[in-house]
Amino acid sequence: MKMSPYRYQLMLVGLLLLVYGCGENRTAKEALLEFKQQPDEKFVYNVADSVEWEIEDAEKNRYTFQHLQDQRCEMVIESLDSAMVRALTMAFVVTKDTMLNAPEFVIKKRRRRSMVGWEFGFKLRMRKNGEIVKVVTDDPRSAFDFDRMYKPSQPVFPDHAISPGYTWSQNFPVEVPRGNPTVATTKYQLNSFAKVDRFDCAVIDFKGGLEYEECYKPPENKPAGFLLKKYLSQVTSEGQIFFAHREGFMVKRVNLITSTVRTTTYTKDKTERQSQRIFKDHETITLTAIHRPDQEMMSYRIP
Repeated sequence: MKMSPYRYQLMLVGLLLLVYGCGENRTAKEALLEFKQQPDEKFVYNVADSVEWEIEDAEKNRYTFQHLQDQRCEMVIESLDSAMVRALTMAFVVTKDTMLNAPEFVIKKRRRRSMVGWEFGFKLRMRKNGEIVKVVTDDPRSAFDFDRMYKPSQPVFPDHAISPGYTWSQNFPVEVPRGNPTVATTKYQLNSFAKVDRFDCAVIDFKGGLEYEECYKPPENKPAGFLLKKYLSQVTSEGQIFFAHREGFMVKRVNLITSTVRTTTYTKDKTERQSQRIFKDHETITLTAIHRPDQEMMSYRIP
């Protein structure tokens, strides 16, 4: 059962970007931010996406609808090497999936599959400062989807203690499967320290994005009604992260991912057809449980 690449992009979120919180009780003046999870620990998160879609086809017909989806994410720390690089396994399962006011052509497409119960996963390696050094998945495009959709909200922490007001930025290259390489840029600011449930958290604001172009030409053995399609994409990610700096893991994250794709289709009669697709994903990821070896499971209800 194959999943829509757009939903797959959205679900690739679990990648340790699990953060945010509420409450403004000051807990520290400065902190060194780094991951501290240990082998055999398991962190369980709920991922909730509320996606607003807006589609304009080549005939200038406009369609708007909403897609609601929840996933359960389990992150297992497999190992920790001498360089403090963690090997992680991420496993996702869709627990809720609802379309609201979807147009008929979207409904027909979705009748071919049921998303609830759909599972996927991947492995990655991460330094203690949060830098992702490797992503391994069954779908080669998913690494690209992670780079463009979620790396902007995965900070690489400074190697020294920081205090509220401190800002930093990072640039990283992104290989585009059917286009030229591009660069994603993100800016971060330590907003404050706050108490979230029982955790002392660093509150980090972030905003980043990238732009890239892809071209698709149908194979000669599969004739289509067009000669070439060009996709110009703009992706932004903006939100807040709450990081438990004493324990060294993320507690909650709130993120608005906005993707605009403008498509130009070149037909056999040399005409150009323009269409556009926009989605805005209001995404919230919250910690729900921690399993540690030889300890009882700890459950949480993060607001």
